[in-house]
Amino acid sequence: MPRPSNTTPSLATADGGDVPAASRLGPSQWNVRKFFIHFSMVWVLIALTIVSNMLYPGFFDIGNIKNILSQNAPVGLVAIGMTFVMIAGGFDLSVSSIFAMGGVAFASFFGDMPTAVAIIAVLGVGLVAGSINGLIITRLHVNPFVATLGTASAFSGIAYLYSNSTPIVQTEEAFLALGTDSVAGIPISVAIFAGVFVVAAWVLAKTVYGRNVYAVGGNTEAARLAGIRVDLIRFSTYAITGVCAALAGMILASRTGVGQANTGEMVTLDSIAIVIVGGTSLLGGEGAMWRTLVGMLIFGTITNLFDALALEAAAQDLVKGVIVIAAVALDVYTRRYRTT
Repeated sequence: MPRPSNTTPSLATADGGDVPAASRLGPSQWNVRKFFIHFSMVWVLIALTIVSNMLYPGFFDIGNIKNILSQNAPVGLVAIGMTFVMIAGGFDLSVSSIFAMGGVAFASFFGDMPTAVAIIAVLGVGLVAGSINGLIITRLHVNPFVATLGTASAFSGIAYLYSNSTPIVQTEEAFLALGTDSVAGIPISVAIFAGVFVVAAWVLAKTVYGRNVYAVGGNTEAARLAGIRVDLIRFSTYAITGVCAALAGMILASRTGVGQANTGEMVTLDSIAIVIVGGTSLLGGEGAMWRTLVGMLIFGTITNLFDALALEAAAQDLVKGVIVIAAVALDVYTRRYRTT
């Protein structure tokens, strides 16, 4: 008579890992727990909005919602690009400098060429900058952290040299339209963000390219053995991020009417924080564009609430730092939980 097996049955997690069933209360309890863990930052966002509305009754006013979205559209665009890079297992510290270059280039190009041509030229600047990052990392095999730290300094220097360290001011309505005008009641900057977000989410979730990005970040060697052109995929994610950062800098320059080399100094940290808080893993291979949107809304809600309560910037930085640390700790916990 065969002996009973000592093998513990397991339940598949959302990420393909197995969790011993004996260590849980049962399939239904595990599914509920998995659901809450998977959408943990969504619950944080919901809780934040409820608290914000209690402390600031005007929080859900249409004007305030538009204000939150338009203020965070530039950094949200950068975070979209950063999501591609981080899921592919990379990192980009140069986005603040590309952001500044985009603003300086738009303010400079605007007076010398038609608006549409100026916009295309600025996107080209971002594409070139992102491609330089990608080439250094994939061809010279320089660590992404070191490579983009170096290019951040180089791109910043280019922005300062090109602008002669002087703000480039533009006051024409056509220049200000991207950052200040609305269409059908929707700010143009928000519409641009929404359009880029929808396309990026579709590409990442529904295309072969998106699946390859996940594969490269999840297991580089396995992806290479499967025939995926790993270097090309990684290169492309930096190119995408460069374009997104330049577009974001252009929108901010349009909103303020000034292109200057020292803008967006916190964009790198803010965009990375948004992606991490949303739930994209620092280790690569895991994340989603909707998570980045959640992270952006969390940061936007906190900033809006603090501004409404007139809290000083130092307090905002403190809370944001705590949130980032808590989000990383949650990521570590959920990964460990799914694999135990």
